[in-house]
Amino acid sequence: MTQKEMMILCSYIYNNRVQLEHEVHQLQNNIRFRRIDVADCVELICALQRLDTFIEVTNNIMDLLKLGGD
Repeated sequence: MTQKEMMILCSYIYNNRVQLEHEVHQLQNNIRFRRIDVADCVELICALQRLDTFIEVTNNIMDLLKLGGD
């Protein structure tokens, strides 16, 4: 993998993770500051699952490419 490809991959991972974390944070704020309904809870659960899945998959990709810091 070239240096440019690694930078593109890292940028992709970083940008998507930040976006998913922002989505989770926004949904948590919605629940915190207004009356909670079932739809709010389901949206938050789905967002948390998307974030967890993204983190797991990207960790596996980094391990396969031997790019992880561990």
